[in-house]
Amino acid sequence: MERSAYQELLEAYKENHLPVVLTASEVMDILGVGKNTVYRLLNSGELPAIRIGRAWRVRLEELSQYLY
Repeated sequence: MERSAYQELLEAYKENHLPVVLTASEVMDILGVGKNTVYRLLNSGELPAIRIGRAWRVRLEELSQYLY
């Protein structure tokens, strides 16, 4: 299999199977709120997220559920 064909298959798999993960900054932009508000939601657990080192990551699905 050619490298480009493999890369195309890998990209298609990622789009269909892997969750979209957002940073705290991206969440701020989507919600239209400030940094303190986002970190309060994350630290309280009101908005489900995971920490990787010092950085927060929020699944797009979780953010959608939080909004609705």
